[in-house]
Amino acid sequence: MMFNDWHAYSLGPFHWIFMLAGVIIYFLVSLFIAKYMHRDAIKRGIKNTEFWLLIGFILNVIGLLLYIFVRKNYEERK
Repeated sequence: MMFNDWHAYSLGPFHWIFMLAGVIIYFLVSLFIAKYMHRDAIKRGIKNTEFWLLIGFILNVIGLLLYIFVRKNYEERK
């Protein structure tokens, strides 16, 4: 075994399953964050709700933190 191949053997022969599970979890968390941000933006009457949907999906937690900072300027509509 060469030094550069340590990652291929560190998780065993099924390391690709862990990688796939990580990608799926990241995708689901991104989807959940984007959905939350989009719904909240609609409730608050923020323009460009689709923009925030994309920001939440692409940037994930960083996008959520940015949105929380920006949404303070808007009050929730009922």
